[in-house]
Amino acid sequence: MAVAGGAVRRCLGPLLRGTRAVGARGEAQSWGTPPTQLVRQQRFCSGGSSGSGSGIATATTETTETLADAAGSGIAAAASETLADGLKAQDDVRPERARNTGLRMGADPSAASVIETMNVADSESYPRLQKPFIDRLWVVAKAGNGGNPAVNAVRSPGLKGPGYGGHGGAVFLKASRLIESFLDVPEKIKAAHGGDGHETHRGKHGGDFCLQVPMGTIVRERVWSGERTEEGRRIFIPQFRYQLLRHEDTFVICKGGTGGIGPMSFKKRDGRRGTPGQRGRLELELRILNDVTLIGKPNAGKTALLAAMSRAHTRIGPEEFSTTRPHVGVITFRDRLEVRVCDLPGIAPGAHEDKTMGRRILRHTYRSRALVFVVDVARGEQSENDVLDEVEMLRREACLYDPLNNEKPWMVIGTKCDMLHRDALFHLDSLHFRLRARYGREAGAFDERLV
Repeated sequence: MAVAGGAVRRCLGPLLRGTRAVGARGEAQSWGTPPTQLVRQQRFCSGGSSGSGSGIATATTETTETLADAAGSGIAAAASETLADGLKAQDDVRPERARNTGLRMGADPSAASVIETMNVADSESYPRLQKPFIDRLWVVAKAGNGGNPAVNAVRSPGLKGPGYGGHGGAVFLKASRLIESFLDVPEKIKAAHGGDGHETHRGKHGGDFCLQVPMGTIVRERVWSGERTEEGRRIFIPQFRYQLLRHEDTFVICKGGTGGIGPMSFKKRDGRRGTPGQRGRLELELRILNDVTLIGKPNAGKTALLAAMSRAHTRIGPEEFSTTRPHVGVITFRDRLEVRVCDLPGIAPGAHEDKTMGRRILRHTYRSRALVFVVDVARGEQSENDVLDEVEMLRREACLYDPLNNEKPWMVIGTKCDMLHRDALFHLDSLHFRLRARYGREAGAFDERLV
């Protein structure tokens, strides 16, 4: 047990730092020294620096050997009193420093406590933080106004209109595969205005504003319906305009104003001032591009399954709702075929009615080509919910949210099959045969069980 305990302590490191005597001789002293010497070394080493601790520990060892030699001559009692007085005097010299070291002296942890600490208290090897994810945003965009012309500017074919005003900048969206959400998208966008003309020089054109958004973004324009709420706020209705599905795909949402022309360019000598740029209220919605979507209840093993199949690693915890945002992993095959798998947070019954934000979660199944329902088959002998009822609930919620999901191919994956004490294989076989009996042998998704 001493060897096993030393290996566990070396693996745990800082977790069990408080139960280890830190001295000049290090860990070898703590686990390779007899108990009579270990207590005294720990007591002395907790008082000061490494140098003083080493000297006192050596002195204690020599004193112990002297006690052992003098045990038969009747000097052991006096030597013990002398040693106790020396220990008390050493504690009186540095009482505050010994009190503030933070070391815990006591019995070594048992094997059961170490196993419990590794599996419950420190379930993750290192914390994996999840970056915030925004998939729906309201944006107000304003293009630049056109510049005004110079006074009495004359049109000239050679100079192409000296003194004219510059055009205002436009606002457009550009899809990029490097952007994953609307986290860094500003809510108010404003392009530069065109410059005014002066003398025989034309005003400078305003620069365009390019806003990069993730692929799969749906652009809707919020149009006022002419009605107001009881508080007097206007009610806007979203209308579809465009969706960005390819890399570097662009869409102009607000056009810039046209620069003005001087009065000498018209017969009426009235001229034309710069026109204002367009203003728009937009609704941006992201529906992730993926081939397969993992759908399941909280703590069903979806994130662990995605981490095992791809390089997408995020937080994996024993508690429910540890996944708070969608994650996409790519599975690459030898023939360069890539399959994008999307891991969604867990859903509950009533998700199609937006229970526990179910509609926000299921919206990312819109572009999926296939659905995968992940269920936990380690349920024990007396399980509260039947595994087949859980599969039917997941599929029903997905189809009620979007009827197009009813036409997509789907399959079932059972997880946590290594928990044999929870009758995982029994529930897996029961689910397999009952699904085949209900949906028929032509359902190829159930001919091969993925565990």
